[in-house]
Amino acid sequence: MKLINLTVAAGSAILLSHAALGEVVYQLSPGASNFSYSSASEYGDEILLDRAGWILTGFSFEYSANYSQAGGLTLKLYSQDGPAIGGAASPGSLLGSFTFDIQNGGGTPTVSFPENPANALPDRLTWTATFSGAGVGANVAGLLAPDANPVVGLSGNDFWTKTGPGANDWALNNFGAGGSQANFVATVNAVPEPGTVALMVAGLGSLLWFSRRK
Repeated sequence: MKLINLTVAAGSAILLSHAALGEVVYQLSPGASNFSYSSASEYGDEILLDRAGWILTGFSFEYSANYSQAGGLTLKLYSQDGPAIGGAASPGSLLGSFTFDIQNGGGTPTVSFPENPANALPDRLTWTATFSGAGVGANVAGLLAPDANPVVGLSGNDFWTKTGPGANDWALNNFGAGGSQANFVATVNAVPEPGTVALMVAGLGSLLWFSRRK
């Protein structure tokens, strides 16, 4: 019974500290030389997480702008389950859409999410930004590309651009030969799904059992 009580206590401690298990599952930070890619179209980066089984708790990205506009910036998150375009699955199911004010000088918008199974992350997703007013007159706004690869997670040297109103109107782009790496600054925070935590508890229980047997 002592072993069982110890295992249950350890499992309870892990479950109670579920929030403490949160970590950065994708990150590309600003670099020494940041290129700001401006476009009036919806565009963004496809990212690959190191493993499945995460619940999204936070998303942030960085942009530059030389003008301001209330409600002019839209962030969208897509699951990468759309039709194959250019040999790769395109952005498909919309996971969420969020609106921000465009700030003169740029900013780092952040979205926080509740620890809810409904916010389970696919292992591949695309995040996009749309800057209303970009390209009008002297207005310039764009996502930051630090010419680097992410330090957590993966991202290919390309990005998606919306080419039309249809759900499947997407194209893959890059910055051309000799251009910067087509990866944009972003950070994704998540916690393990409850099933993953349960496996951790079961694994700990097995470890304690074998330790007791010795």
